[in-house]
Amino acid sequence: TYYNIETREKLFNEDPINVPAGYTKEVPPQPQEGYVIKYENLVWQQIPDLDLMKTAKLRQVENEWQETVKQGWTTPYGWKLGISSEDVSLLSANFLLAKEAASIGITDPVFIIDTDGESHEFNLQDLTMLMLQYGQARAILSSQDAAKRKAIKNATSIEELNNL
Repeated sequence: TYYNIETREKLFNEDPINVPAGYTKEVPPQPQEGYVIKYENLVWQQIPDLDLMKTAKLRQVENEWQETVKQGWTTPYGWKLGISSEDVSLLSANFLLAKEAASIGITDPVFIIDTDGESHEFNLQDLTMLMLQYGQARAILSSQDAAKRKAIKNATSIEELNNL
C-alpha cells in the first residue's frame, strides 16, 4: 500500500520495488485540528496553520456563546430570562407595548415569562428597571463575545492566538 503525498489517499500497488511518483509507503498521521499534513524530507509532518487554528478557536468561542445563551440571565429576583436574539426581541416588544399602553392611559400589569415558563407580573416602572438591567447585562455579554472574536480574527501569529 502506498499513500499519495498530496491527498493521503491509498493506492494498492502489487509492485513492492517501484514506488509510484508522488507516493510513499509511510502511513500519514491523522490530521489534528488547526494543522496541515505535508510530506517533507521523507516524513509526514503536521504543520500549524494560523487560518485553520483561527477557525477552530472561533468555533470554540461560538460554543461558549451558545452555552452562555443557554444559561440565560439571572434577574435580581432570582429567576432567569433568555438572552437569545429572539428573547431580546420578544422582551423589547413587550416593553414597548407596555409603554404605548401607558401613554394612552392603560395601566394593566405586564407579564414576563421566565426560562422555566413561570409568569411574573410587573407594573411599568418596575418593568422599566428590569429592562434597563437586562439590556445592560446582555450588552456586556455581547461585547465580551465580540471582543473575543475580534481578537481571534486579528491575531497575526499562532503564539498570539494561543494566548487568547
